[in-house]
Amino acid sequence: MLFSAALFVVQSVQAKTLVNRGLALKTEGESFAAASGNLKYYGGPVIPNVEVHPIFYGSNVNYASQITGFYQGVVDSVHMDWLSEYNTPTQSIGRGTVGNSISVTTGIKSSLDDVNDIQPLLLKLAQSGQITPNANTYYPIHFAPGISITQGGSKSCQVFCAYHGTIKYGSGYIFYGVVPDQGGACAGGCGSSSNTFNNLCSVSSHELIEAVTDAAVGVASDIASPLAWYDQTNGEIGDICNAQQGTVVGGNGQTYTVQKEWSNKAGACIVSKASTPKPTSTVKATTTAKATSTPTTSACAHDKCVTGSVLKSSCDSCVAQIIAADSYCGSTQWDSVCVGEVKSVCGITC
Repeated sequence: MLFSAALFVVQSVQAKTLVNRGLALKTEGESFAAASGNLKYYGGPVIPNVEVHPIFYGSNVNYASQITGFYQGVVDSVHMDWLSEYNTPTQSIGRGTVGNSISVTTGIKSSLDDVNDIQPLLLKLAQSGQITPNANTYYPIHFAPGISITQGGSKSCQVFCAYHGTIKYGSGYIFYGVVPDQGGACAGGCGSSSNTFNNLCSVSSHELIEAVTDAAVGVASDIASPLAWYDQTNGEIGDICNAQQGTVVGGNGQTYTVQKEWSNKAGACIVSKASTPKPTSTVKATTTAKATSTPTTSACAHDKCVTGSVLKSSCDSCVAQIIAADSYCGSTQWDSVCVGEVKSVCGITC
């Protein structure tokens, strides 16, 4: 999930790299979900009634019509209803709608950077009146196959599957998501389903719900407002449950794959209130298995297969390789992306 999402032009702050690093790429069969979570409110905005406007970048975006239907179904479903537990003193979260989509078919690049390309594109669309940002609008950008995205030095389908971000715009914000094509290099690392569209829906729902509950993460410079709901250890609502999939019947009557999200009230990853499981030790048992499969060396602060504080390059040769490729792991936090890189960088299965 990456866990870095969002940087922003106008106010050029590296979004999410400071506080949360997006939807991380994983190897099939692995789960980077946390054992538990505790989202706290830091005073920033949520999106009360999300109005989704998909943006399709390129003339051959896969599943363009289907993903529009996905958004239409999910934002008008029980998957949104339980998010009321994350209401704020001034905003209440409810169901949403889907507005017009936007197609970008000229000036297409095969490689884009978040700050240098994606944010200027959104600003251009806003300034030309093609999009009209407000407190409810969310613009997920879906890309055609073969297009790579770089965010904060990390590359799509190598480190992250998708991310969401924020741009300061006038007196408000532009809330957006970046969703690379989930085939090609992303296939098998961005969802457990054998169906690419199901994994695309799961990834898209992850970023959608994170945008709703932590809309302005991209302009946050500290663990404080404008962050909204955030867990200092694990990140945002979707990061805690990374790669755990479920299904929901949309308002359009279709069944869609979504990622489960963390519920403080349930103390679990859920799809809806009705799907709330009774607390069990299943997740803890999975975490324990990870910890014992690759014993921690005496020099490391904790096992490299478990999230936690930063690790030092000197404690383990694999840790050294990961930090060389991803300095965040050695300077800020050893998060779920770093755990995932144990496999992708070192070839070690946690």
